[in-house]
This record gives sequence, structure tokens and C-alpha cells, in this order.
Amino acid sequence: MWWQAVTIILLAFAIICRSDYCGSDQIAYGMEVHHSGVIRLLCSKPNCFDKNYSDCPERAESPQGCKKSNDWVGGFDKNIEGDLSVMCCEYEGLEKYAKIRYTDVRIRRGEFFEGEEKENADGDVVKFDVIKDIRMHKDTEGHAYYNLTVLSFDCESIPDVKPAWFQKSQWPYFQYKKA
Repeated sequence: MWWQAVTIILLAFAIICRSDYCGSDQIAYGMEVHHSGVIRLLCSKPNCFDKNYSDCPERAESPQGCKKSNDWVGGFDKNIEGDLSVMCCEYEGLEKYAKIRYTDVRIRRGEFFEGEEKENADGDVVKFDVIKDIRMHKDTEGHAYYNLTVLSFDCESIPDVKPAWFQKSQWPYFQYKKA
């Protein structure tokens, strides 16, 4: 009978704790809202983003959404009252390499949004969608729905910056000590 008590506690915790997080090395490209009202982010790590780093806070802190030009949604937290706080990750090149694709994608219970990825002939991702902001609203019946702002990130416009240790005149990039 102890396992029934543990199961009830775990289910209660799952209902109370409604949060999701992509991590600082992944991008939220989609979102789904289950019929029960539980929301989940769809996360991906496009290969063109491997060399670029973002800065994410430890927790969702912004009830107003991601307003800065270099922010995107890295996660969220929905408290027991049902209020949504968003984790805004920052990438300094976002405003340079991304353009708004959609401004008000509305998602209700039982619906989802999944962004697109565009690949080149080699199978490398050259463009992908990223969720810039999530705003929660309530309909006349009191059910939450969400409006998303979605950006299209262009990987091909990112300059290929060589590391500081790379020197063109050295081949094979290391030096021999002459005796």
C-alpha cells in the first residue's frame, strides 16, 4: 500500500510543478498544449548553433515575456495559481541573424505549433524557427491560451570566425621546435 501513497504524491507533484526547460545549448522551436492544459516545449539543437553560445538564467523570472531584442524562450514555469513566467535566454547575435516570421501564433488546449528547419544539400540546417516570446491569455471560459512570437534564424548569415589561436601561415597549425 505504500506504493499507492508514493504514486499519489508523485501525481500531485506533477500537477503542481508545471515547468519545462530546453537548456542553454538548445532552442525552443515548438510548443504543445495538452487537453489537460499541461504545456511542453519542443527543443532542438541545430548544427549551425553548435559554435554559438547563449546565456540563460537559472530559472524562469519574467512574467512579462521576453522583450529584449536578443532574447528568446528557453523555458517557462507555471505556478500553482496558473501564472506563467518565462525564462529568457540571450544570444547577442539574435537580432542580426533572425527575422520575425509570425507575431501571434495562437495555441489552445489540444493544439501545438512546430517550427520548421531548412537544410542544404549536405543535410546541414541553414534556417530554423525559434520561439521568441510566449504570452498567456484567458478566454471567456477562463481557459488559458498562448500567443507565440516566432523568429526565423538564418545560419548562413553568421560569419565563420576563426579562433584566436588559428594562424593562416602555420600549417599544420602547430610549430616544431628547431634543434
